Amino acid sequence: MKIKTAIPNIFTAGNMLAGLCAIVATLGSWYYIEYALYCILIAAAFDLMDGMVARMLNAQSSFGKEFDSLCDVVSFGVAPAIVTIRTMQQYSEPCNDLFCNQTMFFAFPLLFALAAAIRLAWFNTDERQTKSFLGLPSPAAGMALACISLYWAELYGIDNAIILLSIASFTFAALMLIPFPLLSLKLHDQKSIALGIILLMIAVPLFIFLDLAAIAPLIIVYIFISPLIGYIAKIFAKSDSTNPS
Repeated sequence: MKIKTAIPNIFTAGNMLAGLCAIVATLGSWYYIEYALYCILIAAAFDLMDGMVARMLNAQSSFGKEFDSLCDVVSFGVAPAIVTIRTMQQYSEPCNDLFCNQTMFFAFPLLFALAAAIRLAWFNTDERQTKSFLGLPSPAAGMALACISLYWAELYGIDNAIILLSIASFTFAALMLIPFPLLSLKLHDQKSIALGIILLMIAVPLFIFLDLAAIAPLIIVYIFISPLIGYIAKIFAKSDSTNPS
């Protein structure tokens, strides 16, 4: 492997290591579980940087693509699922039966992890997703689920937290697999730049008032705003084609 090609893979390895650290933090004392989200965010930063570095160095490779997806499964599939299960356990009543009503809900976070793996395998084999996405990218889904588990579930009380996390796990699993169009944030065209500007304008006040709890609502805004920008861009494109200057 050439040194130039190996450099992006170092960032990809950082992605997986951060995801593994998130899992370790989750399995420790509940007091430290917030560090799991920090680790997932660090993994997302590494995931963003490995692609940027690969493009800057013109060092894309099939190995790097596969390695990136394997690391993403850990950081944005398995780690958020374990965070969610750990949160469910925290809000569950003691249960000595492995198959009691409380533990049956753990199936939903496990389904989320499976959906993330399917999503990443699909992404690697779908040539339509080189500049945009079909379905919610796994990093966004993983960060949103972890954020809901650690910041929003407690607002609904012990009785409702497990239901909320089950619904969130299933919803984000479905959003990863349903092929609805979403814009990329690589800022490679006007639509992507417009999306980035709008999200930045919304993100600043959200993070000021909500801190890291703003991650989940910001990703939900992205899900709704992205197709809208794409639709508006198509309307203007049709208008320009029918009214040539």
